[in-house]
Parts: sequence; structure tokens; C-alpha cells
Amino acid sequence: MKIKYKYRSNLISTIIFVELMVMVGLTTIAMMLKFSSNPYNKSPTKSELILSMLFLLTFVIFILSSVIFCKIKIPVEMIADSDELSVTMPFRETIISYSDIESISLDHEFKKAEIRGEDDFYNEILTITDINKKKYVYHKKIELDQNKVAKNPAYLEKQFEKSEFSRLKRYIEEQMKFEKRLRINLQNIHGDR
Repeated sequence: MKIKYKYRSNLISTIIFVELMVMVGLTTIAMMLKFSSNPYNKSPTKSELILSMLFLLTFVIFILSSVIFCKIKIPVEMIADSDELSVTMPFRETIISYSDIESISLDHEFKKAEIRGEDDFYNEILTITDINKKKYVYHKKIELDQNKVAKNPAYLEKQFEKSEFSRLKRYIEEQMKFEKRLRINLQNIHGDR
């Protein structure tokens, strides 16, 4: 079973926040330099004009990068075979063996639109806990026809049951049961010797 999707990471919001703090810091430094070098508001010097242009350029870069970062979504690929779940993201690959999974759960959450022009949506949250109590949490936006949901609320529940994450969860649970039965049978075979 293979699932490919893209999601918006919280890391992007952190990057925008750091950019904003840098902008505030640069603005404070620029104002302090301006008032310390020209306390009586005489005509600006060349260095003050350069500093003002540098501030304006930094501001434009901040606005452009914020817009770009808001549009970026991180690609995720999940491949579930008969032995393990492999999750690939940029610069990271996680492999979870079914024998190491202690529990798996699937939740849904309603999210308000974060960006102008975007609709409210539901997120699926797949949480896998391994035998060492380490949690792997994956989020995926569910694409829904809002008009169908408004006309028939039971449509929403059907979509939750048919979603890729719910099918993945069922597949992993089946593989875990198969592996558990296989382990019991092997113990019975080896225990008889």
C-alpha cells in the first residue's frame, strides 16, 4: 500500500516567526542609529539613506518569503509492505517494523483556514506508538466536498472510513495480527522439540 500526500508543517510558522523577530530587531537597530547620528532631524546623510534602503529591502524580502513559506507543503510518501511501514520526507526516512508497534490510532480534527482563500478542513492524525513508547504522528488533510457534508452529515463519517489513513491503519492492524499468529505458531513449533 502506498500513500503520497503533502502537508503544511508547523516548522514553516516557526520560520516566519523568526523572520519577524529579525525584522523587529533590524528596525530597532535602524531607528537607534538614525536618532543617535541625527538627533535634530537634519537632512539625512548617505549612511542613513543606505540604512533606510537596507531596511526597506529586508522588509520586502520578509514579505516575499512569508508568502512563499505559506504556500510550501512538505511531500510525504508512506509505503506499507508485509513487514514494515516506511515513511519518507525530505532529509528523513523512518522505518517502523510491525513487530515493534504497540498501538496505532486514528483521530480527526477540524481546522479553521489559516490562509486567505483556503477553506476550513479536517485533518487525519495517525499516531503509531512503538514498544519503546516512541510516538510517530502523521497529519493529512482530508479533501471533502463541503456541499455534500452540509446536505448529509453521514457523508463525513463515510469519508472518514474510506480515507487513505483509515485504510492504512486497517492494513497495518491486519499485518500485526498475521505476524502475531505467525510468532505463536513458530513458538509452538519450536516449543515441541
